[in-house]
Amino acid sequence: MPKFQENALILDHREVADRTWLMRLMSPKIALEARAGQFVMVRVRDGIDPLLRRPLSFHRTFPEEGCIELLYRVVGKGTLLLSKTVPGMNLDLLGPLGNGFDLPAPDARGPIALIAGGIGIAPLFDLMERIALSNPAFDPQQMNLFYGTRTVAELLALSYFGALGVRVHWSTDDGSFGHKGHVTRMFAQFAEDSAFRPESLYACGPLEMQFHVARWALAHDVPAQLSLESLMACGLGACLGCALPAASPDDPAADGYVHVCMDGPIFPAGAVQWQKLQVHRPPPPIFLSD
Repeated sequence: MPKFQENALILDHREVADRTWLMRLMSPKIALEARAGQFVMVRVRDGIDPLLRRPLSFHRTFPEEGCIELLYRVVGKGTLLLSKTVPGMNLDLLGPLGNGFDLPAPDARGPIALIAGGIGIAPLFDLMERIALSNPAFDPQQMNLFYGTRTVAELLALSYFGALGVRVHWSTDDGSFGHKGHVTRMFAQFAEDSAFRPESLYACGPLEMQFHVARWALAHDVPAQLSLESLMACGLGACLGCALPAASPDDPAADGYVHVCMDGPIFPAGAVQWQKLQVHRPPPPIFLSD
């Protein structure tokens, strides 16, 4: 798949939730090739500080208009600098990168589950639009989006999802809107109470969340595609900084590493050794709680 370096013009840029910004850029070459779940590496300003580009997934793409949208949260120096940019400025983009989500089969009719944790909503919005466009006979109400953040201020507005026609299940960790608690618990409880068994499951969010999604999908034999996060410096497989321990069920001796930028960021639930990951990273409470 071709990759491009484009000097993209910022067309619109605004804050749409707490520390969450939506940017629209003119980037015709990248927009034409982009798939849902892929990403671009963004140079936030000229010079060497910050030295590294920031990986941001496509939130929406408009190939006919030559535009893309990026949704991101301010979490550090790079994204803070990015939030200061204004329409009329240009950004250096490299992409599209990564593998992207596989869409459901054209004749799919059964329910689909999408689980978004925090800014993980970014690529799932593009995915939902593409599913709807690729299969006009598919009922959008069969798409169930489970969307959780820490507090209501971080949620995208209700109206944001209106045109999609999907069923949105809300959660906040502090209970300020929707279900109180982690989005994975809301999803698991909903599935148990309603005997909900999706034909496909897509998820994007922190690794801690993806651990629970993967465990549920494997236990219920539901095909899942998880967009995984890892520290990423180059986005091209050169620095190997985004390695995660890989699982090889058919040949444990072949276990090695997958690289999120080059092999992903989309992986099936069984592609990663989740328990090994917990050993290598200090587990926050959500990792071990259920």
